[in-house]
Amino acid sequence: MAGLLLAGAVFADAPIRLNTHQQAPLSFRKDNGAADGLAVQVVQCALKQLQRTYTIAFLPWPRAQWQVQHQQADAFFTATPSAERDGYAVLSASILPYERRWYLLKDYPLSPSSGDFKLQARTAAFNGSNMDDWLREHGYQLTSTPPNSEQLVRMLLNHRVDAILGNAYVVDALIAKMGVQEQLRSELAQSLPFGVYFGKAFLARESPQFLTQFNHAVQTCRAK
Repeated sequence: MAGLLLAGAVFADAPIRLNTHQQAPLSFRKDNGAADGLAVQVVQCALKQLQRTYTIAFLPWPRAQWQVQHQQADAFFTATPSAERDGYAVLSASILPYERRWYLLKDYPLSPSSGDFKLQARTAAFNGSNMDDWLREHGYQLTSTPPNSEQLVRMLLNHRVDAILGNAYVVDALIAKMGVQEQLRSELAQSLPFGVYFGKAFLARESPQFLTQFNHAVQTCRAK
C-alpha cells in the first residue's frame, strides 16, 4: 500500500505532458521558442492556478492525439468532441468559443446549405481533424485532407477544391495574413465546445477532483 501511495505522489508531481499543434492564433511557438496563443494562454493560466507543472509539445495533429491514446502524453488541445476521442480521453470545459466555418470563393454559385452542394462540391479539411471525419459521415465529397489549414486555403484559392471546412480562428487569421479577404466568403457550419482532452489513463492516476478543479480554473481564466 505504501508503494502505491508513493507511486501516486510521483505521478502527481510529474509535469503534465500536453500536446498541441501549430495553428496561430490558437497555439504557436514564438521566435524564442516559448509556446503562446489564445488557447495556450488559457491552459497555462488554469494549470498555474492548480500549481501544476507541464510541458507543451507541438506535433502533427494526428500524432498529438495518438500519443495520448497510447499513453505517451497526457492531454491534447485544442479539440472538439468526438466519439473516437471519448473512448480514451475526457474533454474539459470549453476554453474558447469556437466556430467551424465553410470557406468558398466568392463567385462559387452553391451554398453549403443546398442539397446540390453536398452532391457536387469538392470539399477538404485538414488531416486528423474532426472536420474530415464529419465531412465523410455526412456524405460530402471529401477530396483532400492536407496536413494544415494554410494548405487548405491555398487549395481553395487555386481552385483545387470548391470549399474547405475550417477552424474560424485559424482560417480567418490566414486569410487576413494572405490579404485575400476579397476573394473569399464564409458560412457558419457549427458552433462547438473547444477544450482539452485529458487521457483516461492520466486521469486515473490523478486526484478524482483534478478535472473539476481544472474546469473551474478555466472558467476563471476565460473571464480575465
